[in-house]
Amino acid sequence: MNKQTKKLNQFNNELDKQIHTENQEAYTDIVCYLRGADISEYNQEVIRQDLLDIILSAQKRGEHIQSVIGADYKDFCDDIIANLPPRNTKEKALEFLDIIVYSLSILSAINIIMADETIALIRNFATGKALSYMISISVGNIISAISIIIIAMMVVRIVTKNSFQMGKKEAMGKLKVFFLCAGIMAIFLFISWVGKATLFTVNIFAACSFTLALYIIHRILAKIQ
Repeated sequence: MNKQTKKLNQFNNELDKQIHTENQEAYTDIVCYLRGADISEYNQEVIRQDLLDIILSAQKRGEHIQSVIGADYKDFCDDIIANLPPRNTKEKALEFLDIIVYSLSILSAINIIMADETIALIRNFATGKALSYMISISVGNIISAISIIIIAMMVVRIVTKNSFQMGKKEAMGKLKVFFLCAGIMAIFLFISWVGKATLFTVNIFAACSFTLALYIIHRILAKIQ
């Protein structure tokens, strides 16, 4: 998120606090839907600011959001989105790369902290025993990282695209949830079967440096988007 977008985002976050409870659910659904739209983050925040102005003005008149923008929030959003330029290939590529790099930095940090070798290192340091600075990377670590990123992206897409139907019990929604849960179970069963095999070992300081480098790349990508 560049400076201009970040500034507008912070301004909108402050305005969010003024929304009344009766308008909060509809507003949240609309913003969630916008997050999945094929437009830039800046344009998302511009729409959000305009929407906040509409809602807050309506509240001052004692009106509900539905009386101002209509009952079909999805059509309202689609009409606005249609009048804005879609993200170009470069913007999509940078966003995708940023998601991957940031996700890997978080998962890498978790893996380092939770590794058996890290726990043993801390215990041995406290008791004065010989120290080993090597940690192992297993097949399970790789499969888990890839699976978590893919599943997280799928969940975000499903939630944003269906934000106006999240409270409804449609058969298609149930089917998607079923296959998603089944897929998660299958992945973790596979990991438990073959995931213990060690692919390679790496120095813990090298692993920390790699994780830090990923996070720095994420910060750079976030600023240029």
